[in-house]
Amino acid sequence: WLKSSHGWDGVRRDSGLLLFVGAEECQEMSRGAELAEAIGTSLASSTIEWGANLQVCEIIEADPSLAPAAMHGIKTALKRREPVPVLLGLSLLEMIVKNCGIAACRAINGSLAKALLETIKHRESWQYGLGRNLHKFGGSFLPGGTGVDEAERGHWLRARQKVLEILQLSVDAFMLHEGELQPLFTVYKQLRKEGYEFPGRSAAGA
Repeated sequence: WLKSSHGWDGVRRDSGLLLFVGAEECQEMSRGAELAEAIGTSLASSTIEWGANLQVCEIIEADPSLAPAAMHGIKTALKRREPVPVLLGLSLLEMIVKNCGIAACRAINGSLAKALLETIKHRESWQYGLGRNLHKFGGSFLPGGTGVDEAERGHWLRARQKVLEILQLSVDAFMLHEGELQPLFTVYKQLRKEGYEFPGRSAAGA
């Protein structure tokens, strides 16, 4: 680290060139590292880490440009085959939506919206149905991980409900900003068209 007339600046050597990183850029790098650590703590746990989730929200509020990085971490969690990481990712997403508002929701891209849709439809997949039926009809003789027990099924049902809650929350809060949140609204409208019932609304609701 070198001290300039403007404060402490970082210096990095790259291909023989000195690249000067100003104090503001250093702060952004520090926030990015803090965000990565907080997301790692949140999504690697076996239970909801409220402190880490709140830290993620505070970092995004201070620097909304980091929201896409948080959404990428959440999307990775939603792609997991086990329900617990999915639930942790959804809990973090819900906190971000509630605390950081539209600035963070703009970072929900088509890829994350697709992951939310796949979470909703997980229990409708042929793999899930086969696994559950095999478990019901003598799954004890099957290799580990083949069956879907009732506890796991309950987790997936909770994940499904949580996605519906997040989508309804987002649509209600940002109805006047549909043009900025197309991925969210597209998934919401698709599920409504397919007859899914959202919390607080009937299938025939508005």
